[in-house]
Amino acid sequence: MIDPTVGDRIVVRYRLDQSGAPSDWRTAPNPALPTGPSQSDVTGVLALSDEQSLKVDRDGEVVSIPRAAITSIRLLSRRVVRNSEIRDVERALCAGCDATHRGEIDGWLVSAGGSTLRGRSAVPVEFNAPSAAVAEILDWYADLDEPALALLPDRLVRPGRIAVDDAQALEVLVAAAPAPPVGLAPVGLAPVRVGDALWAVDVDAADEKARAAARAAGYELHHTVTVGDLVEP
Repeated sequence: MIDPTVGDRIVVRYRLDQSGAPSDWRTAPNPALPTGPSQSDVTGVLALSDEQSLKVDRDGEVVSIPRAAITSIRLLSRRVVRNSEIRDVERALCAGCDATHRGEIDGWLVSAGGSTLRGRSAVPVEFNAPSAAVAEILDWYADLDEPALALLPDRLVRPGRIAVDDAQALEVLVAAAPAPPVGLAPVGLAPVRVGDALWAVDVDAADEKARAAARAAGYELHHTVTVGDLVEP
C-alpha cells in the first residue's frame, strides 16, 4: 500500500468496527443488507498524516481515520483525467527522454540506451495496443543487446494482460510550471513539457522524499505506471 503524501487526493477504505473510526456517511447501504455494512470509505485531500491516523479534508470537513482501521488507500488525480490525456502525456514524456534508440511497434513506443527507466522502456500509447506485439518488442531489444523493460500506465493496461518481473511503481506528476527537479533523480530528468502550460516528471512511488519534494514544487498526481522486465507471453 503506497502511503499518500499531504496534498494528495485519496480514497481511504476503513473498518467501521474499529475504535475511533468515523461513522458511516451513508444513511443506508444500497442495496439493503440483512446486517449493517462492515466498511466505509472517505474521499478527499490528505491534510495530515502521522503514525496514528490520516486526516482527510472532505469538502471542507476534516475526517480523522485511525491507521488501525484502514484496509486500503487509493491515490487519485486531483482532477478528472481522461485516458486520452494519459496517452498524450506518455507520448510527450517518451519524446523527451534521453534514449539513443527509438521506434514504434504496433502502438508501442520503444526506447533504449537512456539513463532513466523511461529511456529504456516500451510503452503502450495507442488505444488497445496489443499484447501480441510483445514478441516483436523483445526481438527489438535483443537486436540492440539491451534488456527489455515495459512501462505500463495502470489505467491503460488491464491487470495481467502484459506480464513483467521485478515490478516497481512510478508516479507521473504534472505542474503548470517547470519547477526545479529537486530530489527527482535518477528516475526522471528535468521536467518535460507535455502541453500548454503543463510539465511532467516521473517519480519513484517508493521514494517518499522525492514525492514530497515534487509536491512541494507544485506537482500533482496525473497517473501511475508500473515498470518491470518484459516477460515473453
